Amino acid sequence: MRTPRGRRRWLSWSWWPWWAGVAFAALVAGAVVFGRGTGEVDEGPAPARGKRVVTDFDGDGHADLAVPAPLGTVDGVRLAGSVSIVYGGRTAPDARRPQVVDRTTKGPLGRLAAREERFGTDTLARDLDSDGYTDLATGRTVLWGSPDGLTTGSRLPAGGVRGGDFDGDGNADLLAADLTVRYGPFDREGKPRRTDAKPLSSYGDSQAPRTITVGDLTGDGRDDVVTGQGFEEMQDRGYFFKGRSKGLAREPRELGTYNGAGVVADVDGDGYGDLAVREIGPMAEGLEHTAGEIRVLPGSPSGPKGAGTLIDLDTQGIPGIAAPGDGFGDALAAGDVDGDERADIAVGVPGKDGGRGGVVLLRGSRAGPTGAGAGFFGQDTPGVPGAGEPGDRFGGALRLADLTGDGHPELAVGAPGEDGARPDSGAVWILRGTPSGPAARGAASFGPAALGAPERGSDGKEINWRGTYFGEDFPG
Repeated sequence: MRTPRGRRRWLSWSWWPWWAGVAFAALVAGAVVFGRGTGEVDEGPAPARGKRVVTDFDGDGHADLAVPAPLGTVDGVRLAGSVSIVYGGRTAPDARRPQVVDRTTKGPLGRLAAREERFGTDTLARDLDSDGYTDLATGRTVLWGSPDGLTTGSRLPAGGVRGGDFDGDGNADLLAADLTVRYGPFDREGKPRRTDAKPLSSYGDSQAPRTITVGDLTGDGRDDVVTGQGFEEMQDRGYFFKGRSKGLAREPRELGTYNGAGVVADVDGDGYGDLAVREIGPMAEGLEHTAGEIRVLPGSPSGPKGAGTLIDLDTQGIPGIAAPGDGFGDALAAGDVDGDERADIAVGVPGKDGGRGGVVLLRGSRAGPTGAGAGFFGQDTPGVPGAGEPGDRFGGALRLADLTGDGHPELAVGAPGEDGARPDSGAVWILRGTPSGPAARGAASFGPAALGAPERGSDGKEINWRGTYFGEDFPG
């Protein structure tokens, strides 16, 4: 994880030379879960038939990228947390105006951040007040989007961990950890139009699901919910909750998978969202001793169907060899990277090669995802800045989103264990979208200091993690 002396490998924007002069010098001088963003579809849950949700805080038509760092030390306050925003632009993410929100931010946003502990935890992006600008909710705080980006905020009566449109009315809803749904639109005081009790009162010995995945699996324009749950070392089968005109169904259907977090996207092009999840098995403990795998279940008018298809690093056509602790499927993202109207799936493999990590890109097809045409990206891939080191966890978070507005999604990759000036400060890579998919050549990378965010994080004594968590989550 250590950066060799004299190298600043957490800062490289080599394919955006238009600001390389004064802006580059200024940034260098400044030293430019409940769920981790895994399971976020390309720019949010994308119903197979109907709307696509784009994370666009300033409404300029380009997707924006939010990077929470909830374990960062801010102004001497440990675990205070921060959220960094990189706004999309016509030729590139606009690094000339990064925005960092934390307790030191001047004005109302700073005051709101100061009221939160681990600011940036449970962060999600949705247009909550239906004004055409994406808002950013974190904990019990919402930052409201506007033509100038995130400039004002409010306290929420209650927070959420996932967003979606569960009744199909076109307004964003908030789903809490206990599966209480607050239906939008929300007013500027954070009050929802109505609130519905959680669909299920208990998960046996557990009072809340371990993971929640949101997306339209039935093709009706309403988002559905898939949960993963268990107790202590045991994992239970997943549950499917159908979205309806009245809201999310109260009674679930059990699935044939012991799933972790996932993603919903139409991989086979049949008009129904398919479910890709990290397959855990009945024992949730000891995953570091087993090779990772994902399960893909096709969607249908009644939701996920069948046993689905298992895929791991040993699947024919996928570069690599499955190994204990490789973490294949710990992070997932989906989007149509090559314009064939079938979603492709990016699979994080953060535990690969001693934690150096990597990302596998699975191509969508009429038969669903297979190993055919799969690609691999890591820090040692030619064109990608840096060099992979044990513990970097490259691929710990993923997002596919069109940051430049050219119709080709960029691939954002997080490595929360990457070292900057401080150990485990984290970093993010952005691989440029092209007509054939994300390209390693000219990839960009940046750490928290490049954006003016804190590099100092947890020392592992108060919480079982070292660093800031920068690069562990991309809310969408």
